[in-house]
Amino acid sequence: MKYLKAILFSFNVLIWLTGLMVAITGGWLLMDPTKAHLLNLFVADDNPNETINLLAYYLFGLGAVIILVSFFGCRASVHQSQCVLAIYMSMLIAMLITEFVMSTVLGIVTYRVISGLESRMSERLNGHYGHGGLSDIKFTHSLDYAQFKFNCCGIYNDLDYNGSAWWRDSQLSGKRFQVPATCCVLKDDEVKNTGSPMSVISRVFYKNNEKPWLAPQPKDESSCQSSSKIEQEGFRNQEGCLEKIKSWASYDCIYILVFDIVIALTQIFGTITSACLCRKVGRGGHAAG
Repeated sequence: MKYLKAILFSFNVLIWLTGLMVAITGGWLLMDPTKAHLLNLFVADDNPNETINLLAYYLFGLGAVIILVSFFGCRASVHQSQCVLAIYMSMLIAMLITEFVMSTVLGIVTYRVISGLESRMSERLNGHYGHGGLSDIKFTHSLDYAQFKFNCCGIYNDLDYNGSAWWRDSQLSGKRFQVPATCCVLKDDEVKNTGSPMSVISRVFYKNNEKPWLAPQPKDESSCQSSSKIEQEGFRNQEGCLEKIKSWASYDCIYILVFDIVIALTQIFGTITSACLCRKVGRGGHAAG
């Protein structure tokens, strides 16, 4: 029985660590506003920050519940009470069901959002990107951020802006730009990794709110905006953003799914171990009787 107690206690320590990681992830989302920029490309949401905040608070809550359950499990392993062990198993089963439902919902929503991304981005780029009073400002900033972050241009390639509302405005204004400045290779490459831990901490504690994608500075604007492919080389990003954005979304979803599976397996093992311990305690009580 002492081995079962040790195993159950050890796995509850692991569950506690996973709960802590979930809570930290929630805090990460609140501190890193750049997630909302990319999310706005997937949904026609006037305030994508609200979606990010809801997800962050959900992760906070889930992390807190996991930590609470793990403490309860440690107590159950120490006191060897059938009642406490039964309550602990019930909590684990309830958490497993909740996590399964949330993972299923996340998978369905992600599939639906990604499947409609191409047509939605194409329509918004052609009619709303940077187009005067009709400009979808949030989408414009989001696409600029994606082009800055992923070193890409447009949806399929850098020719996507030809004939768009933004391109027509540029021709009428006399600037005759071929692509937005965020499609150019920029001077401020050193701040590319805007989603890194150090970048997030820097923005929170040192108030470094620099947003290079809103005021991009091309290394060579004339070469970037040239119609000659030879002159563009090394100064304009020509690869489209669609596949890179899809890869980013798929990677994040796979990361969440794997993390959920690890938590679920840990909880299943904890449930089995606590059931065995509960049975041993019951047999011990009957034998003593």
